[in-house]
Amino acid sequence: MSIKDIKEKIISDAKNKANKIIEDANNKAKEIREKAKKESEDIKLKILNRINQEILLKKGKIITEANLAARKTILSTKQDIVEKTFNKALDKIIKLDDKQYLNFIKKIILNNIEKGDETIFISSLDKDRVTKNFIKEINDELQTNGKQGKLKLSSTYLDIKGGVVISSDNIRKNSSLEIMFKNVREELGIKITQYLFE
Repeated sequence: MSIKDIKEKIISDAKNKANKIIEDANNKAKEIREKAKKESEDIKLKILNRINQEILLKKGKIITEANLAARKTILSTKQDIVEKTFNKALDKIIKLDDKQYLNFIKKIILNNIEKGDETIFISSLDKDRVTKNFIKEINDELQTNGKQGKLKLSSTYLDIKGGVVISSDNIRKNSSLEIMFKNVREELGIKITQYLFE
């Protein structure tokens, strides 16, 4: 083998080695690009998944808050309707004609007296309806039924819409319309709401 052949062999081997290094470098670069592309796709998917989860969470939160606000509004509206219904009923009782209203008051008094010597307090609005003569009629009925029949009508008026407050020995039974309606509202409020809105 001549020097020329040896040179050519060295050059050929060097070219082959260089080509191999270039090919390996290209393959490695391709591999790195593919890996980077896959990693960027994975990162992109993770980001999209996280964004979708956040969107779903925010959407769920918005829907939940909207549902709560709607329920609150509905409940408030229902309570307003029930309140208006009770107020209308109270107004109807207050606006009863004298005969019906006095029968109503008479029942309240008879159902709430103990001895028959109590003092009856009324609203200034009822002063022309619930009179001393009316109390005298109740006293006559009490005496007929074996009770004292000594009810007195107070000259002091109470700040009530209607009904009576019955006083005896420092004990007052509040049978004003407001208290009676409050008690009925507490007892029947849930039932009325269910009846009206089911």
